[in-house]
Amino acid sequence: MKLAFNFMSLAWAEVISKAATFAAFAYVWRIAGPVGAGMVEFAASLFLIMGLLVDQGFDAYGAREIAKKPARTAELVSEIVFVRFLIAIASFAIVLVAVFVMDRSDQQEQLILVYCSSLFVLPMLLRWVFQGHEMMHIVAIAQVVRQGIFALIVVVFVRDLQGLWVVGAAELAGVTAAAVFFYAMYRRKLGARLRLRFRVSRSLIRDGVTIGLSQMFWSVRMFGATLLVGLVATQEDLGYFGVCMKILIALHAFVWLYYFNLLPSMSRDWHGNREEFHALVGRSMRMVGWIALACGAIWVVVSGVAIRVASGPEFVEATTTLQWLSAVCVLAAVNGHFRFGLIATGHQKAEMVTAALGAAVTLGLIPFAYGAWGTQGAAIALVVGEIVVWCSSWHFAHDKLGVVGHLRSLIRPLIAVTLVVLTLAIIPEATLPIEVIVVVVVMGVASLAIDEAVRERALGLVAVLGGKKAS
Repeated sequence: MKLAFNFMSLAWAEVISKAATFAAFAYVWRIAGPVGAGMVEFAASLFLIMGLLVDQGFDAYGAREIAKKPARTAELVSEIVFVRFLIAIASFAIVLVAVFVMDRSDQQEQLILVYCSSLFVLPMLLRWVFQGHEMMHIVAIAQVVRQGIFALIVVVFVRDLQGLWVVGAAELAGVTAAAVFFYAMYRRKLGARLRLRFRVSRSLIRDGVTIGLSQMFWSVRMFGATLLVGLVATQEDLGYFGVCMKILIALHAFVWLYYFNLLPSMSRDWHGNREEFHALVGRSMRMVGWIALACGAIWVVVSGVAIRVASGPEFVEATTTLQWLSAVCVLAAVNGHFRFGLIATGHQKAEMVTAALGAAVTLGLIPFAYGAWGTQGAAIALVVGEIVVWCSSWHFAHDKLGVVGHLRSLIRPLIAVTLVVLTLAIIPEATLPIEVIVVVVVMGVASLAIDEAVRERALGLVAVLGGKKAS
């Protein structure tokens, strides 16, 4: 029950936060156009990558240690906050060097410096403390506070291209508000004070950095792609690509939430009943396969309208790029079974290798792919990188976990997607609502007709709802 409550707390906070953040950025895109959007996305991506250096996996390390020994909370907070302040200083120094070296406009440099000033506040984001104590509702509230303040300041104060520095100031205000809230809850709920511990333990560096490398590689692949495109592309193309990546990362968050919730069950079954572990992976992959491919098909269909509504008619040229990125999310939704399976069973290093391979392939391909096909090529590079992650994670899961046969569960959803493509080809002049209906109806009917497991679940749900109605 507590697991479900924690998941729902995080889920509603994610939905509200993503909606507020996306609305704020969509507002900026409309005011600033592709060039201004490119400037904002470049600064935001640089900040997020530098933020990863400050994080260093200490969130997961601290939450894990607190869960094992709650009495160590104050000690861990003092040590981790101190180390993160040191890393924040070094990270901002890197930003200063980057600004000095890069040939950017004064406006772009100003935006980067204001945006990255939030690095000094990141150490006080104590979400890992409340994660360790299983107080996810506090984490959820802080997330909403942070993104809500960010969105409010952006919408109220950004009026033209010259005011883009306010986006960086809004990020600083949001992070500061969340940090103040976390510290207030730290004092109120846990009765502790912050006393910096001016030393660094070997276990903090060894375990924290190891845990954080996989997440860092994923983030370098995603946010680094925007930075790399910014170095090789025109400002206008950077705006197109940055907007598409913002949409991808926002939707990808729900893939992460699903596996964040599934991870404890995978770990428990692996250490308790390995047959049940394999059965859980099989059931989940069959369900996720249908949902991910159906959502991917809808994504492709609505991309043109979605990007025009969200960003304005100037961004319509990015439609094909956004359609390609749908494959990244679909692939991640499916290969997550292998990646998080490795994490749940203690093979974190193997999962880290898959993330590193994906990042290396993606970033290595982007300059060449962009040169050949523009922003579509950069999106294709991300797809290829995600395929590499899939293949490598499957290899490790097969070798270390004995995962076999689960890919067969994707055959039926792929058949259904093929039927969707053929149906839409027959009615090429169909309107957008008709295309969406075709996707939903064909996928729904096919799932019931050719997948016995889906049919049994549907009949069971009908029986449960029928019983509740009768009572």
